[in-house]
Formats: sequence, structure tokens, C-alpha cells
Amino acid sequence: MTMPMTRALYRRSFDDGWLDVLTGLGLVLIGLAWLADQIVLGALVPAALAPFWTIGRRALVEPRLSSPQFGSAQQAETRRALTGWLIFGAGVGLTELAFLIFVNRGGTGLGGVGNVAVGIPAILVGLGLFAGLMLGAKRFAAYGLFAIGLGLAGAWTGTDRPGLLILLSGVLVLACGGALLARFMMRYPMTGDEDA
Repeated sequence: MTMPMTRALYRRSFDDGWLDVLTGLGLVLIGLAWLADQIVLGALVPAALAPFWTIGRRALVEPRLSSPQFGSAQQAETRRALTGWLIFGAGVGLTELAFLIFVNRGGTGLGGVGNVAVGIPAILVGLGLFAGLMLGAKRFAAYGLFAIGLGLAGAWTGTDRPGLLILLSGVLVLACGGALLARFMMRYPMTGDEDA
């Protein structure tokens, strides 16, 4: 069991905006890959960006504020939650893939499903963004609602570019993350002693 103070510190450790920047950048790159009809390349983006989490934390955050060390109870709780979200994400991804294959192969019996199908990737991105709540980053709920709304709007307007919807979701997350990171860096400037 983790202590309330540990939970509060854990939630605050994601307030610097770096998570938002990486998430937004990932969504922008995935959207661009989809727009270029390179969906497989888009699938590689999270793995390509993963190492930058640690690189960015060490270069931008830790020189300004030390990185907290959490106990085994908090680490176990985080590991369980991440495992659950990973399983959920894999299930959502497989569902999306099956649905898109069905629609692309001319599945019948679902009148108007083509319009809905174009919004599904952005809606699923929105659901995935709710994972930020697990980390205590409540702003990710707003990002998720925005992406879901964008997916629904894309389906309603009949757009045929799901990559554009993903890209636009990413632009919002990236812009907010950039603003948070800039504010963090101004609030906690590096001193000359830490540059050595």
C-alpha cells in the first residue's frame, strides 16, 4: 500500500509537460504516417520514441529538480496499472485492426459504417489518452475527450482521412505539453553549478 504523500508526489512528477510533448509528438508522427499511407511506420513510432522519455527527463527535468525515488509498493502499483493498460491497448488495437480489415474488404450488413470507421482511430486514441489519469495527469482526460470528439466530428462530417484526425489530436497534446514544459523550464531554471 502506498502512502497518500507518495501518491501525491508521484502524480506531481508528471507535471513538467515532457510526457505531453512525447505523446503529442508521437500522435503527430503517427498521423503523418497515416496520411502518407504508411500505417506500419506509424505503428513503430511509440517504440522509436520510448528511449527519449529517459533522455528528456535526464536532460530537461532532472537538472532542475531531482528525480524522486519511489518505494517498491508504488512501483508495484504502477507496474500493475501499466500492465492493465497495455492489455487494454492491445485489445483495442486488435479490435481496430479487425474492424478496419472488415470495412476495407467490403464488409456488408453495416450501412454507413464507412463514415464511422474513419473516426474510430481517433476515438481509440482518445480512449488511450485516458491512461494519463493512471499517472495522475488529469489533463489527459481533456486530451482524450478532445480526440474522441474529433473522431465523432470526423465521422459525422464524412472525412476520409483518419490520419488527419490523429494528427490534430497530437497537435493539441504537443502544444499543451510544449507550454507546460516551457513554464516548467522558466519556473526552475538551471544554475551554473548544475551545468558542470
